[in-house]
Amino acid sequence: MSKVLLCIGCDDYQSLNKLSGAERDALAIRTALSTGPLSNINPADAYLLDSPARHQLEATLLDIQDRYDEIESFTLFFAGHGGEANESYFLCLSDTRADRLSTTGFALSRLFEFFNELKAAHCNVIIDACNAGGMVSNLGILLKPEVIGKAKTFGVSFFVSSAADQYAGETSRGGYGTLALLKVLAGEIDTGSRARMLDLVDIGRPAAQYVAEQTQGGQMPSVWGVNLYGHMPLFGNPHATDNPTSSLLGLTGISPASQAGQAISSQSAELYALMFAPEHELTPEKLFHVLTKFVDRLADIPNSVGAFIGGIWQSLEKSTGRHANSFSRVELSAACIALLLGTSDKDNTSRDCIVGLAHEIVGEVEHLLRDIVQRLQESPSSLCRHGIPDLFYLPQRISRILGWAGAAVHLARELGISDAPLKEALEQLSVFLMEHYASVCAGMSEDEAPYWASFLTAINTDDLNGFGELVVSTLISALVEHEGRLARPLLPAKNVCAYLKARADKDSAALKPFCNSPSETLALVFLISERHSLEEELDYNLLSLDHVHLNIFIPQSYLEFSQPFVPNGINHVFQIGHKVWAVADVVERWKTACIPQMENDTSLRHATTRIGALCASLIFPDRVPWFLLSH
Repeated sequence: MSKVLLCIGCDDYQSLNKLSGAERDALAIRTALSTGPLSNINPADAYLLDSPARHQLEATLLDIQDRYDEIESFTLFFAGHGGEANESYFLCLSDTRADRLSTTGFALSRLFEFFNELKAAHCNVIIDACNAGGMVSNLGILLKPEVIGKAKTFGVSFFVSSAADQYAGETSRGGYGTLALLKVLAGEIDTGSRARMLDLVDIGRPAAQYVAEQTQGGQMPSVWGVNLYGHMPLFGNPHATDNPTSSLLGLTGISPASQAGQAISSQSAELYALMFAPEHELTPEKLFHVLTKFVDRLADIPNSVGAFIGGIWQSLEKSTGRHANSFSRVELSAACIALLLGTSDKDNTSRDCIVGLAHEIVGEVEHLLRDIVQRLQESPSSLCRHGIPDLFYLPQRISRILGWAGAAVHLARELGISDAPLKEALEQLSVFLMEHYASVCAGMSEDEAPYWASFLTAINTDDLNGFGELVVSTLISALVEHEGRLARPLLPAKNVCAYLKARADKDSAALKPFCNSPSETLALVFLISERHSLEEELDYNLLSLDHVHLNIFIPQSYLEFSQPFVPNGINHVFQIGHKVWAVADVVERWKTACIPQMENDTSLRHATTRIGALCASLIFPDRVPWFLLSH
């Protein structure tokens, strides 16, 4: 399929003020995107219009429709005047009149109608014009099915050089927005990506930042995009490397005319809603709610699920930097891995995508650990945020950090790369945690169980100055003190105060409605205590836990471990005082029943299954990756 480029520069206006650099900008973009070793567009498919009238633009678009049966990507660049009228945005062509903008300008919605007829999998729109950000407010109109079409919905990316109330400034060498884009294409501005190819959002983000800095906020470009059919490259990356931790998936794509493309586009409105949702709404739960149905539709189409999820990751990853949750990028990558788990046994693209995303998690977690250590050096209390609520949330925050750190160590080992940088960062972090957070690091909620399983199995008993022993001892103390009752997973915020009061009062009856029984945290403590020589301490306190239940849930197949409710598996339930009189009794059942069950699960023989199941347990902390303890 062809990649088509149409560049329009409009200097010569009949009724509006003439410009001097728009045609030059259009030529420069056409040259950059269609010539040279990094270009991704054939010069024969790159069109240039200088100061066209409205009918000339329409004729060119119709000619492109007739010339191409199917287009992989269509890129439109426009430099000139632009404006808003009647709640719509219009490109101003040579015969456009300011007093009749609605009837003489070229409406952006009209452009989308042409895009739909072109049957392009992805469309890039670059507008270096005044008030171009005004189209943002009309995005809902543009994305209606009657505008973009139901059957052949396309992915779309935008770079607009100015906000709705701003002019697009020019220099003697061209418009600010165009010059910034050209600097990125020439490698003068580094995008930070080391992938072999860049899409428009990769290119547009650093260009927008450059424009904002050069104009001191006088001109604020906007960049956003949705990849429905996989990563859609626009230009080669001048700073590319072959390092797998930087190159996620290479080139993937799904044709909208294909079976997979039709499965995606038939319900694409939900994807658009997801892509343009506020950052705080992009939780793993939200991603699963929307994306699982698409994964299910694609599951029987070879090599389509990985391409689809890879494109979704590419679209959403660019917004994670604005999220208040510093682990949002890690959670996005892990959620995508978990979505791929069910097809990883039969789909090469799913496996490749899991491996690429696992590399991303390892690199990102290492970066986050170093950032946390730096903040703790500056302020030892930096992990504390919300006063009284931290009595409940701080232990979970610590377990979450260390759980992802442990997961990154496990992933590094599965990928065959060094875990030394992670271990070094963990060593530094443990010093601060032991000095400032030792008494509150663990033992508040069952949510902590998968994180502690991940962390405690990733380290040796003599690592981190004995921090692992401190965690296990703290968990034992909390469970003994509160009769094996910790807050149930995902306890609603409205119940936190009542739970804390009941816990402080040691009121078992009041605690019960907020707690889980049986407890998987208690089961974890039973199985991990021996590693830290704490089994005698736990045995000594078992009388305080008499009649308490603990549980180990092992699925029939770990390929099902990312489902919201794992449908098949065995609950190994124990009751202290009923065939359990010592730690050894649980360990014996673990060895004779649980480990053989996991050994019979052939899916666990594959690294991608283990990676996917571990990520699923940290995304949905109501399940524990018990296979980590079987080694």
